[in-house]
Amino acid sequence: MPENKRIEKRIIAVLTDFGTGSWYPGVMKGVILGINPEAVVIDLCHDISHGDISEGGFVLGASFNYFPPGTVFLCVVDPGVGGDRKNIIVQTEDYLFVAPDNGLITRVCERSRIEGIFSVKQGRVAEKRRGATFLGRDLFAPLAAHLSLGVNPDEIGESIPSILTIPREEPFINKNNEISGRVVHVDTFGNIITNISADYLRELFGGTIPRKECVIKAAGRETKGLKRYYAEGETGELIALENSWGYIEIAVNGGSAYEYLGYEDKESIEVYLFSLRLPDKGVK
Repeated sequence: MPENKRIEKRIIAVLTDFGTGSWYPGVMKGVILGINPEAVVIDLCHDISHGDISEGGFVLGASFNYFPPGTVFLCVVDPGVGGDRKNIIVQTEDYLFVAPDNGLITRVCERSRIEGIFSVKQGRVAEKRRGATFLGRDLFAPLAAHLSLGVNPDEIGESIPSILTIPREEPFINKNNEISGRVVHVDTFGNIITNISADYLRELFGGTIPRKECVIKAAGRETKGLKRYYAEGETGELIALENSWGYIEIAVNGGSAYEYLGYEDKESIEVYLFSLRLPDKGVK
């Protein structure tokens, strides 16, 4: 591996569902810095919904290519911790990912050229395990730290041909000739990010989205038009817009759309988009 790559790999970006109020991420950082004191550890996100592999994969897939080449991603959303599934290192043309083999890396695989996949176990680079409930501390953090020092994945893992991937839940046109979508993430502002991408709409509408004609419905409420930024809506107004990640988002200017719509969990959120120009393709 080129020497400059070894230097760049001092960046470790951490994604977990532990929560920002938890001491677990801090312990993982302590393990990393004990192995590589020069590591630059970045908190990508610790507020993934507990055990939600799909949400964690969405946030990771939307974020990773904004980091410098050589970054090591330490990803722990692991409802099956301590079980029989593999623990893996995935090497792409620019990055390394350390994670449980549970589908968390699916979106990365869709967007990257995979150069190697390695199954890893407790070994010379891992902390002595105290129980089986915190592999983030005992296995994944030491792996990420050693990778950041330039250790090659094939020195600490066994090459395997593939990993577990999970299907993407795509929007579709339902029997009412509406685009039916689901939530993929609710951010800390209460903005509801859906799986309806702007690219999907452009393809559906033949290149140009009829922004003013679109009606978006959720929780029995509706808003007309797709805004371009939050302040296009009145303060306290429910709006929909294309966000900077390229997805349709429901928001409230100066407030929380999640609270405004009265949701208690994101799994129950269904979003519908309708336009008079929508092709008649209802199939479900």
